[in-house]
Amino acid sequence: MKIVGAGNHHWLAIKKARLEPQPFWGYEDIGAFLLLAVLLGLILRLLVHLQVISRSAMNNPSVGLQSTVVTLLGAGFYFILRLRHRQPVLRPLGWVVPKVVYIVTAVIVGPSFSAGIAMYLHLRNQFTTPIPIGELLILGLVFGPILEESFFRGCLLPVLALSTGAVPAVIITGVVFAVFHGPVDLAHWATLTATGIAYGWIRLASRSTMAPALMHAAYNLSLCLLTC
Repeated sequence: MKIVGAGNHHWLAIKKARLEPQPFWGYEDIGAFLLLAVLLGLILRLLVHLQVISRSAMNNPSVGLQSTVVTLLGAGFYFILRLRHRQPVLRPLGWVVPKVVYIVTAVIVGPSFSAGIAMYLHLRNQFTTPIPIGELLILGLVFGPILEESFFRGCLLPVLALSTGAVPAVIITGVVFAVFHGPVDLAHWATLTATGIAYGWIRLASRSTMAPALMHAAYNLSLCLLTC
């Protein structure tokens, strides 16, 4: 995809974009992954019921438990696509190095969003719970962005784009991303949706899932530094 001009011309290029290569997966694969996530949740509840995992450990999961869950979901997601279609997975999902301009954009836009949110929280005298450094590094900067961007922008966005077009797909994916994070109020809804749309925009513009993952990680890191 060639980005032409700036402003309206730039957005027009995004609107007419087609992600290449076209996704070989579909809604059935997305449903299979969501079913896997539900089954994993049920297994965890069963382990709590059997007292293999304590209820307190589930309410306040350790970095190890969260990393294990994310790793299982990531591996399951990969093998669903790999085994069902017998094709390479990472490159079609967009895991390629983007151009330098998109790397720079990612590390600027992500912290810019977090700075706005931090200012909003400060004006409302709201504070977030400090995040342990291990959880921030492992989950906030690595596992979380990789899994979430692989699914939302790498997998879901291209499938939706085939059905709705690029711009509606970016917006819908941003809303679904917000729902996934369980927003507690309108401001939280707006923030998550806006960041999700930004991740979708850079995914289309860069033709790389690495770009939104980098923006996502930069956002998480700067938000923690500014608010925790």
